[in-house]
Amino acid sequence: MKTTLAATCALLLACGIAPAADNTANMKKLKAEDWTVPTLGMQMKLIPAGTFTMGSPEGEIERIEDEVQHEVTIGRPFYIGVYEVMQKEYYDLMLPDYDHESWQYSRGPIHDGCAFFYRDRNHYSDFKGGELLPTNPMECVTWEEAQAFCRELTKREKKAGRLPKGYVFRLPTEAEWEYACRAGTTGPYNVKGESDDEDYLKSEEFIETFANVASGSTMPVGGKRLPNAWGLYDMHGNVFEWCHDWYGPYPTGKVADPVGPPEGKKRVARGGCLNGPAYRAPAGVSMRADAVITSIPVLRSASRYRFDPTIDFYGILGFRVVLAPAIATADSDKD
Repeated sequence: MKTTLAATCALLLACGIAPAADNTANMKKLKAEDWTVPTLGMQMKLIPAGTFTMGSPEGEIERIEDEVQHEVTIGRPFYIGVYEVMQKEYYDLMLPDYDHESWQYSRGPIHDGCAFFYRDRNHYSDFKGGELLPTNPMECVTWEEAQAFCRELTKREKKAGRLPKGYVFRLPTEAEWEYACRAGTTGPYNVKGESDDEDYLKSEEFIETFANVASGSTMPVGGKRLPNAWGLYDMHGNVFEWCHDWYGPYPTGKVADPVGPPEGKKRVARGGCLNGPAYRAPAGVSMRADAVITSIPVLRSASRYRFDPTIDFYGILGFRVVLAPAIATADSDKD
């Protein structure tokens, strides 16, 4: 039977996603703290304008030289997805007539525009007959495909009269992403506490912040992990998330609403992914459940990564969207 993933709406309840009351008027005034995008049921949180220190101090563990600290002001509030974009959301918008149930495969239907982690696996390379994974994050998308999703969502919500003036759906700038990830925190990760506090590093609050690191597979967005202080899930782990910016060196002075270099070769991605060490035990201590987490380098709030924007086969690379002021560049917000 041909079906879209609309038939799997009930699964969204497992992620805590439920339709919100109509709050369009407040959202358009940037006053609604929560917004559920009617076109897809996508949950978003309002992030206030503000100023923060972007990058990492020289003494931070696993720090990279391209994380030079500098003061950034986010001049206007914006909405950001509570979760990474789910497969269901992507397919319903971009592949509405795809026959998901009938397609069986052993190595992934990437050529058809679907994710690699599309079904549960029977073993490492055999997905045949596995359950669909509609609430896992969308991945195996190029930067432009992520932008195309944003443009289509903008088109539909604009037609319905549900956009604040001058706002569009798009990829977050690198600054917007880090600001939202940190949610007021200043340490290596977006949780409170000190990175060298051994008891805290063993705490449930700390460990449950990180999504499925070293698991070998993506997980449903949100999973059972904890959100940051602004209610955002999986900012550390699950999949890397495309950002708007070309990768380049940071400015050294104060900046307002930066959008990255005007050109480049690779696009920034943030947040780390499932493909990395979950625990780094102290020297001489074997990896075990009670080992102290001393570092999760690519998951740090300041950690930067970059990819060729045309890459389309990485099951570790997805995206999250913002509803934010339009950026006037030729390649980011086409009509």
